[in-house]
Amino acid sequence: MVSAKPVLRNSPEYLLTQLKISLKGVLNRLATDMAAKNRSAIGIASLFLPNILIPPESYPAITTALLILGFCVYTTVLPKHKTWAPLRIGLSIPAIFLFIDFGWSGAYPRNKRGVHLGMGTAAFYGIMKVIEVCWVRELDDERPRWVLKPQISKKVAASDKKESEDMTPTVMPLPQDTWGRIAYAFDFVTTVRGASWYGDRVWDFAPPYLYNYSAPSRARHILFNIAFLLLQTLAADCVDIYIKSIAWDRTYGTPVTSLPIPLQITTVLIVGIQTMLGLTLPSSSFAVIAVSLGSNPSSWAPILTKFPFAAPTISEFWSTYWHHLFRRTWRRMASGVIWCLPGSFKTNPTTVRIIRYTAIFFLSSLLHVVILAGIPSKWAYPMPRPFLGVDAGTVKFFFTQPLGLILEAAVVFPLTEKFEPYTRTELRRTFGWMWFLFTGRYWCDAWIGHGLFDPLEVPVYFSPIRGLLYDQWIV
Repeated sequence: MVSAKPVLRNSPEYLLTQLKISLKGVLNRLATDMAAKNRSAIGIASLFLPNILIPPESYPAITTALLILGFCVYTTVLPKHKTWAPLRIGLSIPAIFLFIDFGWSGAYPRNKRGVHLGMGTAAFYGIMKVIEVCWVRELDDERPRWVLKPQISKKVAASDKKESEDMTPTVMPLPQDTWGRIAYAFDFVTTVRGASWYGDRVWDFAPPYLYNYSAPSRARHILFNIAFLLLQTLAADCVDIYIKSIAWDRTYGTPVTSLPIPLQITTVLIVGIQTMLGLTLPSSSFAVIAVSLGSNPSSWAPILTKFPFAAPTISEFWSTYWHHLFRRTWRRMASGVIWCLPGSFKTNPTTVRIIRYTAIFFLSSLLHVVILAGIPSKWAYPMPRPFLGVDAGTVKFFFTQPLGLILEAAVVFPLTEKFEPYTRTELRRTFGWMWFLFTGRYWCDAWIGHGLFDPLEVPVYFSPIRGLLYDQWIV
């Protein structure tokens, strides 16, 4: 009779066995915690996205608003689309009302500030999209087009026996049939950056990184995003533990600018990291779900392709390093503002650029003011909101950004132009860091002042650090 070979403690077999036991213990503990907290299947799915728990009572409002918006987009690609303009303008009124109802109605139960912010952001974006489709487009008759990605364009050029090296982007014609128009409307309503559900194309307003993005295989795309999601969860848990370790005084509306300077700087960095994670966590989660269900991986480029803290200038931060979620809508709205200007203002490119940036930051400020104002007063208390529910911190941060761009272009760039490239880049980067650390304090006042660092607000329900340290896997 042959005896079993002993397993050494440091052997791969032993470590694999211990890993299986540990994982089984963690999963059992997770199941116990979920049952103790009475989590449903939707609750389990929201472990990484606690702020997407939209109250079902709001579904009719948002669904109807999106259907109206989709129908208005559909009419823009009909043969006699201009004759539909009065109907589009008329339908914009109930659509805006329904978006307002979805975002800020007190009739819907929302148990977290984060849910208020998420619904308010979606509602504000919907309103801007309605104004763009139903009002602004009547000024210049601009209709977005699909554009084939470079690798597809090269195939088209080769089939047409053209030189692919000198090729311009292949702009696709507007759809001519009913189902094509429905697909066009759905794709446009659901895009926020310019990506398309069709993996071979993007919209003509997409940033360059989307146009050039080519995803790996489906399996590699899913595995990468799962690994990235776990890393983000770990980072979010670290940030949340740090946040919960401090008692934030919101009495006077300056919970950050009243702190010692080192703690102010630390808080600005923490809020910046938390904001990035607030973008990347949902993006990675939706990418895993969508691609697993059959969506084309090329439609799911990372939401942040560059590390924002590494931006060499303020202008590059806002134009390239930060997200492009509202880029199309803001620019279209700013175009409406410029269209209303006297002709003498439109002839100077610098004046037009300054007005455009100012209008974009005004709209961005308005977005953040409105979504923060949507947090009920009882939850914002004791944060003072003296004028129409608007706090000063939000306005200060967003309205100082155009000033930073002007100072950078008029002062910093000329003063650093004669330095060698490395020194010039680092000096400009230093100015950008100093500007964001200084002005970011005001946004932190608004963010923390409205209770977004409250113990009830958590970025993810699954806590690996607290699970390992305190056996508290679900928070």
